[in-house]
Amino acid sequence: MKKDYIISLWQYIQNYSLCNKLKHFKGIHSGERCFVIGTGPSLTVDDLERLKGEITFGSNRIFEIFPKTSWRPTYYVNQDFKLIGKFKEDIKAVECEHLFMPIDAKYLFGLDERISYFILRHKDFYPGYADFSTHLNRYMGQGFTVTYGAIQLARYMGFKEVYLLGIDHNYSISLNEKGVPVIKEDVKDYFEGSKASNKGMNLPRVVESTMAYMTARKFADAHPGFNIYNATRGGKLEAFERVNLDDIL
Repeated sequence: MKKDYIISLWQYIQNYSLCNKLKHFKGIHSGERCFVIGTGPSLTVDDLERLKGEITFGSNRIFEIFPKTSWRPTYYVNQDFKLIGKFKEDIKAVECEHLFMPIDAKYLFGLDERISYFILRHKDFYPGYADFSTHLNRYMGQGFTVTYGAIQLARYMGFKEVYLLGIDHNYSISLNEKGVPVIKEDVKDYFEGSKASNKGMNLPRVVESTMAYMTARKFADAHPGFNIYNATRGGKLEAFERVNLDDIL
């Protein structure tokens, strides 16, 4: 028992030390703007080409569009351990300045200077608001969508404007508030040309992620100087003010 306690304590200290590396990123983009890129069907290669020179966050299977564009994200973030495990080699090959991954992934990627780990705090919050963390070196609040994690990172880094693009928030199959799959036959999940499949992956939890987006909106409203906009064409995400991409580029 004592040995197990010592091992657990050592693992906790090691994980805390690794996550504390995130302090390096606190406020480094103060006053700047960024784009959080989703992988929804509204995303186009032309959009990405126009974002060259902008600070961008890519996520999940964004690497599947790389053969069609020379654009690469500034940062890459993923919090879905199933997806990370299946696509670890693709993730390792992502060309970006830095990657942000959950601490569980350290067993797959090890100690890599390009990777910062965070503790993803799982907490059931529906029908209430999600947990929005302002101390990413301690933990990231779970929102059941990587976009919510990227928004927390953007705030931590000091960005004053966050633009969401390709976040359609609409899926061919997802889980409702009771955990029952809901199927929409006429809905596409990914950008044109993607061969991604949700088979064997965690299904989107739309009810919870909607509340997480509402949490982010509430946080932004309470903190002047931090604004989140939705530049996605169409889709079902209505938590944020919509803007036209053509008007901001």
